[in-house]
Amino acid sequence: MNKTYLLLMLIFCNLVLIAQNNDFTNDGGDLLWSNTANWSTGTLPTSSNTIRSSVSGSIIDAGFTVKKIQNSFGTANDVSFGGGGTATLIINPALNNGFGIENVSDSDVTLSFAGKITINNTSGITLIRNSNGNTNDANDMEFESSSTLTLSTALQTRRGSGGDIFYFNGALDGSAALRFSADTANNFGNTSNNSAFIGNFVWVGNASVLVNTLDNNIFLPSGSKLQINSTGGSVQVNGANVFQGNITLGGSNIFTVDVNKNQNSIGDIVFSADGILNLDVDNSVTALSFVNNSASSWETGKINITGFKNDVIRFGTDSNGLTSAQLSQIEGSGVSAFALNSEGYLVDANSLSIDDFEKNTINPIAYPTLASDRIYFKKLQNNVKIFDINGKVLTHNSAIDQSEISIHNLATGMYFIVFDNRKVERFLKK
Repeated sequence: MNKTYLLLMLIFCNLVLIAQNNDFTNDGGDLLWSNTANWSTGTLPTSSNTIRSSVSGSIIDAGFTVKKIQNSFGTANDVSFGGGGTATLIINPALNNGFGIENVSDSDVTLSFAGKITINNTSGITLIRNSNGNTNDANDMEFESSSTLTLSTALQTRRGSGGDIFYFNGALDGSAALRFSADTANNFGNTSNNSAFIGNFVWVGNASVLVNTLDNNIFLPSGSKLQINSTGGSVQVNGANVFQGNITLGGSNIFTVDVNKNQNSIGDIVFSADGILNLDVDNSVTALSFVNNSASSWETGKINITGFKNDVIRFGTDSNGLTSAQLSQIEGSGVSAFALNSEGYLVDANSLSIDDFEKNTINPIAYPTLASDRIYFKKLQNNVKIFDINGKVLTHNSAIDQSEISIHNLATGMYFIVFDNRKVERFLKK
């Protein structure tokens, strides 16, 4: 009896497995999903079906919810879904180990999607994978220029055994996260535009993201962010004014932002611990503007700048865009100390001119203006610096509630005194 029962269970499980696969065959000849003759089961797709196809150009002409989409095993040709259709395909892998889309060919092919695709996983994160069994070939996955990918729940790219790329060439919509896992290559083409997207991009591995979004279209909208939860990742920005969101580095992670065109309205930078942001600025970039970051938490993080030039990188619109502590957390080759000039541009502190100081000189705080030993303040001050006429920092007292500062060791001459990077006054040492 036990053997009979076991045999029946195996047959039942096999029937269930078969029933879960519904292959698009196009036996009806019209490429329409609404035609039952085009399906191997003779029935329309349901939410329990894994859809497999080796036929390219099937038309999703009615709303369907399915568990998974993939090409057929061993398929040697590119396969596209949704071409010409106006309906929405919803993918809900539920308990299917999270995999919602998979390219399972071993023949270096592209699995692509056009039209409207919504990710709505009722059981967590949806994974999309180029699961190539032949490491000599490289499967790709593409959301075409005509596609709109809506993330109602999180979607994560995942690498298979072969080299592969995920192409996001259409519109990205929705409020959930797009996550990039280890060793994935993710490209946003020149037809991509994420202006309707209000979710975040999350690095959970050392993924690379290439941004070729056209100038003045949107890769990262204002209010969204790059959330860095792993080390070694990167983003290369090749379109002008496409980056408008924020950057948040978690833990001790290291992340690289490679900027090759001007960006006029990037958000703020946040460090949760001692992470490192490598900011690589191409020589052609003349404007890289962040919002005022003085209220942002930088903890003990650092920014390493490659390709630094005066008057290119900007924080806010005046000298208050960064605190003195934040300025000390910025490093760049050949620069011993950074400062913000009166318009908020990051400069080598040693290059500040007399004009930079005099722009801020109104209503003196310090007295006397001719002194030999000490300068006194009319009210308590924080973070006081003294510069020489060449812009070199000679004295820096970062304490709060200071009432005076010693100038005893200064040589005779003219100097500038700066209060909390906001107010600049000059005095003479006699």
